[in-house]
Amino acid sequence: MAIPVIDLFAGPGGLGEGFSAVNDGAAFDIKLSIEKNPAAHQTLELRSFVHQFEHRDLPRAYYEMYEESNLAKRDLLKQKLFYQYPRQYEKAKNIAWRCTLGSPEFPPEIVNKRIAKALAGEKNWVLIGGPPCQAYSVVGRSRLQWKDNLDEKDHRVHLYKEYLRIIADHHPAVFVMENVRGILSSKLNGEVIFDKILRDLKNPGIIFKKRKAPRYKVFSLAKDPMVSDGRGNPYYEDYSDYLIKAENYGVPQNRHRVILLGIREDISVSPKTLKKAENIVSLSEVIGDLPKIRSGINRSFVRSEMVDGMKKRFYRKETDSDNAWKILTNSLKNEIISWNGFAKDYSANGIEIPLQGRGSEFVPCETPLETNPLFDWYHDPKLKGIANHESRIHLVEDLKRYMFSSMFTKTYNRFPRLHEFETHSDVLLPDHENAKSGKFADRFRVQVPDQPATTVTSHISKDGHYFIHYDPNQCRSLTVREAARIQTFPDNYLFCGPRTAQYHQVGNAVPPLLANKIGKVVLDIFLQITRKISEIEKLVDLQA
Repeated sequence: MAIPVIDLFAGPGGLGEGFSAVNDGAAFDIKLSIEKNPAAHQTLELRSFVHQFEHRDLPRAYYEMYEESNLAKRDLLKQKLFYQYPRQYEKAKNIAWRCTLGSPEFPPEIVNKRIAKALAGEKNWVLIGGPPCQAYSVVGRSRLQWKDNLDEKDHRVHLYKEYLRIIADHHPAVFVMENVRGILSSKLNGEVIFDKILRDLKNPGIIFKKRKAPRYKVFSLAKDPMVSDGRGNPYYEDYSDYLIKAENYGVPQNRHRVILLGIREDISVSPKTLKKAENIVSLSEVIGDLPKIRSGINRSFVRSEMVDGMKKRFYRKETDSDNAWKILTNSLKNEIISWNGFAKDYSANGIEIPLQGRGSEFVPCETPLETNPLFDWYHDPKLKGIANHESRIHLVEDLKRYMFSSMFTKTYNRFPRLHEFETHSDVLLPDHENAKSGKFADRFRVQVPDQPATTVTSHISKDGHYFIHYDPNQCRSLTVREAARIQTFPDNYLFCGPRTAQYHQVGNAVPPLLANKIGKVVLDIFLQITRKISEIEKLVDLQA
């Protein structure tokens, strides 16, 4: 029988997707996925529906919905799909639960009842999930002026206790908890928060004294422990040993996250660590075979002036069409080439309009190519194109910065810092008071093609400045599908909601390919448990 899994703070389902794909879906069974965000919950529900079918044997109606580029019509087709397969939908609806953990609306007794019903008495199961990490993020702390010390009043700081409470109440055999790297340096009232979290996870009864909670041994997935004590508790030299660098495990992204593997104290097994990939996967290898598209044009900056002590900016609306884009981008490219410096050797060959224009919610094409190193992971032979592949619209001045940055990156194999913008032309600096402060030196970041991408975060939902495409002839930021490829979501994974919500879901997720490899480590733990039980049963039979 498949091993039951409960997924907390599930987002669009990255961790669950990875576990669900182990042994073509035969190893684990997601019994409950909890998520509060409406759009992410829609995505989660749809993917839970997908998991009710045999591996890669989805009905044609799913692809008809996937191939609809109009979001309103797609939603109608989704409802029709659910109506056509009521048994699968009913199960998916029970699995994907929209619930805000830690809120008065969902007190512990309600959550406990739902989890107990999902587990149906099973004692050996897996808890996965990542409590919200914004509070521990280094960037977030800096922005809010918390630096190292967290704000005790921020409820997100304490949400890990919801994860801990469910461990204390339901005693999973194994848990996998993910969080940002910043959790290792965050402090609360002068104490390193990771010290406290690790201590609590090893002994949930410290916090939940009335629960009779078992103890846990907490392991790194990246490194074997230096030693273990007499009770099998691992000891690591440094907390950074718990850090997983995703690029080392076949993910085309420099994503560094703390991932903890907990094993219930009564289970005497030794977990394996993740096996590193033979080769680093680069960005261009995984998104280079997606259709080329152009950026959209929104408006152009006219001037700014002080009004009542505040800077007010004035803009002019620009025409967004294929021809207008072609004229604009060729003008920008030729202007940059005319400057003295790195661009003098660039060919002035004209930029042509991509066949797919700005792209769409569905773009017909053949992708991935068999040369893609993650072909088997992304590929669905029934797909006739790709979804969630539409470009953003941009300010004309930002498009000039994108063009300059991508040309610079093509020459030097690195993105330019903001002070290098000014070196080439004053017009490249944004009209912001802190443009020369040095605080935002990497404000415009091109993703280098022959390296893994930088970390895809939820910030990608705000603008594309940190995620500029490396191709100057496309002059744009990354699409949702490109971000999803970087995060290793399979191509038939459809993200619901408007584009901003889609970006947010992708940025917050755990890469499914990495989750799949973690799932294989967890499966091995259960196989060890089964072997030990079998050995004990044989010994009992012999004694009888």
